[in-house]
Amino acid sequence: MTLAFELAALQRTREPQAVVVDARRWAQHVGLLSTDSDAADAFGAEHLVRRDFQARPTVSSLRHLSSRFEAERHVLVGDASEQPDHLSQQRWEYLGLEDAATAAGWELEDPETTSRTRWSRWSDRVFGTRK
Repeated sequence: MTLAFELAALQRTREPQAVVVDARRWAQHVGLLSTDSDAADAFGAEHLVRRDFQARPTVSSLRHLSSRFEAERHVLVGDASEQPDHLSQQRWEYLGLEDAATAAGWELEDPETTSRTRWSRWSDRVFGTRK
């Protein structure tokens, strides 16, 4: 399986690095789709997310990824509740983040969580500190 996350979807997970590591257990290739490559690079660096590819969420990019990464399935985990119209013609399945998180046991961020809270959680994990 080739699995792609929309940046907005991965940003909503409580521990993006753990989500990607977990996804690698069943996916051969894991990547990120974003219209803003700088934001995707910054997010990947901040959360230590290793990805096999990064692309724009366009029809041509999805077509290219399908041919580059041969797999039985190509799945896009997205932030929208419904599949984008163009996806069905590109050999890609769509899975909403909430459904994917429920099935995989991933925790989602509370929308009210501040960046300071996320930073504290991240530093606790990385540096092993407790407050």
